Amino acid sequence: MAKSLQDYTVGESVSPYIKVVVSTTAAMDECRAVMLSGAAAGAITLTVAGSDVSVYMLRGHIYPIACTKSSSANVLHLY
Repeated sequence: MAKSLQDYTVGESVSPYIKVVVSTTAAMDECRAVMLSGAAAGAITLTVAGSDVSVYMLRGHIYPIACTKSSSANVLHLY
C-alpha cells in the first residue's frame, strides 16, 4: 500500500531518498523512485500498482515511479 504524506518520518520527508536497494527481480517493498545503473538504456518492465508496465529507462536518470518489482537486476529502488 502506498504511503500518504503523513506516513513519512521527518528524515524521510526532508531527504529526497534515504536508502537504495538493488532490485532482486522479485517482489519488494514499494519504493519512491527508480534508477537504472550499470546497464545500457532499454525497456524495463516495472510492476506499478499491481500492473506490469514497460518503461524505457536511461542509465543514471532518476524516475519518480513507485514500483514493487523490476524485470532487471540493474534497477536501483530508491526509498
